[in-house]
Amino acid sequence: MKLARYRLIDGRTSFGVVTGAQVTALDHRIPSFEALAAAPSTGLPQRGDPHCDLAEVAWEPPIGTHAKIVCVGYNYATHARETGTQLPEWPTLFTRYPDSLVGSGQPVVRPTDTDSLDWEGEVAVVIGAPARRVPSHAAADYIAGFTCLAENSVREWQQHSTQATAGKNWAASGACGPWLVTSDEVGEEPMELTTRLNGQVMQHDTTAHLTFSFAHLISYISAFTPLRAGDVIATGTPSGIGLRREPPRYLRPGDELEVEVERVGLLSHAVIDEAGATPVETP
Repeated sequence: MKLARYRLIDGRTSFGVVTGAQVTALDHRIPSFEALAAAPSTGLPQRGDPHCDLAEVAWEPPIGTHAKIVCVGYNYATHARETGTQLPEWPTLFTRYPDSLVGSGQPVVRPTDTDSLDWEGEVAVVIGAPARRVPSHAAADYIAGFTCLAENSVREWQQHSTQATAGKNWAASGACGPWLVTSDEVGEEPMELTTRLNGQVMQHDTTAHLTFSFAHLISYISAFTPLRAGDVIATGTPSGIGLRREPPRYLRPGDELEVEVERVGLLSHAVIDEAGATPVETP
């Protein structure tokens, strides 16, 4: 199943299940998107459920309203090598805030403070059940499904310190979606991940090459923080980021970025400049 959050033409937000070229609304009988992610079978369309064409909606990120978004750095050996970083012994983690992400088809905003917004295509795991101290062998039971993530980074601010937070949380700097595909449809085979900039492939790899598997990450993260339905684990980006090109190539207004995940879907976003903002003078 494809579970989605979206806005209607009149501005109302809703959530539901995507079937073919239509989306069926479920918010009249299911209390929240988190509840739907926890029990996807409740989203099977029923007689009387309202629906509309996909062309009539604007996508929102298919994650919890107040989701924890835990991101994993250097989880592909190729990316660790291109950044000159030793492959970590333990997962390298940082967090994003939900308002740093827009839905598929919505423009990502390049902040006026810097021109160093870089792309990072990733596979994201969406949690489907309360998880705490989950053993690796049981981790699959806690996955609602998977979505595509443009975990874009403001490199200049990311490099202000050894902590990535400042470069990862600019408002509307990344994107997620267009929907969550439930784990029963995705299956257990590795997924190919491809990032394209203006139609040109920038990143291409497979989740078979993750240093820390989905199960390892769920077990490790749930050991120190409770995870809930709708929370997200961004599993890392492969090599091919703009920072490591010669010369560096960053996202700029007019660019079109695509992140495609096999058996999940295609996330796309344009890039625009932040409007009406005055750059902050940093010390």
